[in-house]
Amino acid sequence: MRWCVSILFLAGLMLAGTANAAMIQPQTDVTATLGPSFLLDDASTGGNDVTINEPSAANPQRDFVLNVGPGGTQVTITGIGWASSASTIANDATSVTTTITYLGAGGTFGGGDDVVIGSVTDAYPQPHPGAGEVVWAFDTPLVANIDGLGTKFRINITPSNGAGNGSLRFKSATGIGIKLSVAGTSVPIPEPASFAMLGVGGLMLLRRR
Repeated sequence: MRWCVSILFLAGLMLAGTANAAMIQPQTDVTATLGPSFLLDDASTGGNDVTINEPSAANPQRDFVLNVGPGGTQVTITGIGWASSASTIANDATSVTTTITYLGAGGTFGGGDDVVIGSVTDAYPQPHPGAGEVVWAFDTPLVANIDGLGTKFRINITPSNGAGNGSLRFKSATGIGIKLSVAGTSVPIPEPASFAMLGVGGLMLLRRR
């Protein structure tokens, strides 16, 4: 009896883990699903096509809207979105990895002051369901503190499949490139002296008690 209960309990955990696993969702409205807070919100249908084939990756560099305090800003990214074409051949990836990097004051990748905000890999549903906006809500937000001296970020998106030739097709616009949305927030960080004052204030309150 105990063995049966244990097996059922473990099976329940496995099912729960599968149900809660994130998956990229084509044909879903990006702004309505990932909003209301965005660091960048350009994903939309229409425009030109850009196809990325494994082992290549999309590496757009875009400016984010940041709120910067004297101590920099804490960036939290909850998901990304883009728009795709109807082609099943050009959207045959079964998984996608994204890595988002802050490019520092110089705004150049590899400039020595880059900060990797984080990386996520999730499944891409097959067969590709068709044209439309694509939503990717992360299971766990990507969070990092940065100096906020620059506003440029690199969004690396790498498709893959079992055959080693996974591809994705993105909608793009002249002057922008791939039309991406990045959901999240930027919270100003006070200067270190402000944290010290908060600590002193807390000690004074404790002493009064």
